Amino acid sequence: MGDTRVGDRGLAEDGTIRREGSQSRVPATFAPMVEAARSRITDAFDAAQLHSAYLYRSIPRGTAIPGVSDLDLLVALHAEPTESDRAAARAGHLPQINRRGIAVRYR
Repeated sequence: MGDTRVGDRGLAEDGTIRREGSQSRVPATFAPMVEAARSRITDAFDAAQLHSAYLYRSIPRGTAIPGVSDLDLLVALHAEPTESDRAAARAGHLPQINRRGIAVRYR
């Protein structure tokens, strides 16, 4: 089977985000941070709110470099985020991350 991307937008034929890595490729150094992010996301958003979460770029590809790479994570919600949702996202600081940008948006 060939490349399942739709154009170069990184989408599979069914419109979902094409997987570019896997949990098995996450470097051991980053595994605790990934688990902490997963735990914080599921604590902050219940099943009725949370559609999905996507970890992407260097960490799931297995090419992340300690002290250089950042955590690229997209959280998709079923509905427009509330102010409480936005506060939960901002409160989710992980001490291993020294830079972060959080955009909580809905379209």
